[in-house]
Amino acid sequence: MTLSEAMKNILGSTEFQEVMKEMKDTQLQMIQYSGDEELQLREYAYQRIRSINEIMSNLESIAQTGEIKDKAWKIL
Repeated sequence: MTLSEAMKNILGSTEFQEVMKEMKDTQLQMIQYSGDEELQLREYAYQRIRSINEIMSNLESIAQTGEIKDKAWKIL
């Protein structure tokens, strides 16, 4: 199994998607229910959401790399 195929399997997993959504939702709730004076808490939660999004983008990029390479070979 290639790295690209492994990433496709991970991203296609309903359980993985649910865990990632739950992690983001937890951080969004921290922002939503924070008090006016809890700026540091909101910043921390926002940074974690950005990190989750960056990880997902990176995994999706790895998964797409295999498809791009396969299409490149078909063109040639």
